[in-house]
Amino acid sequence: MYVCRTAVRTVSRPRRSAPFEAEPGFYEPAQLWLYGNARLLASHLAQVFEACGPSDHSPVRLDAIEREAEDHVLASKVLVCGVHSPAHQRAAIVPLRWGSPRIVVFSGGFQYHLGKDLMQEPFPAGCLWRERWDPRTDLAVSRRAPDRLPTYATHNPTVDRLIKRLVLGESLGLLGPDPSASFHLVERH
Repeated sequence: MYVCRTAVRTVSRPRRSAPFEAEPGFYEPAQLWLYGNARLLASHLAQVFEACGPSDHSPVRLDAIEREAEDHVLASKVLVCGVHSPAHQRAAIVPLRWGSPRIVVFSGGFQYHLGKDLMQEPFPAGCLWRERWDPRTDLAVSRRAPDRLPTYATHNPTVDRLIKRLVLGESLGLLGPDPSASFHLVERH
């Protein structure tokens, strides 16, 4: 007779006390990495729907996307945008011109998009208004760990869906009056 005994060891992930604006953290209920001002998730969020989808926007459509982004910002909404297409890039720069916050959804890790020190503005044109990424003002969101490479595509339906989920409040665990107070930060590799 063989007796097989299995030792069960539970490993609890270490709790972190650093806020999202100090360093990237993994928010387990939503399965998302966050870096920056997590309180923005409790704001009135908006997106430019026209910026999503294939990146075959004409110059006239890009101008319209930029105007719609500006309308959202001037209406005191926080713009949620991506980085993978010219349309998202045009929309993402608008809040910088007005000194407003934004939520930027990345397809890769934060180090790829923001540099190793997490201070690089992801859009060269954005440097006209803000010299570097400001985690006290903006929020970066990604499904990938900070050191992971992005997906290389000008049309990224996964990012577009995540933007929509954030705006509609459908991301599990991101609801509440003050998300930064209820987030439990854990490390994940």
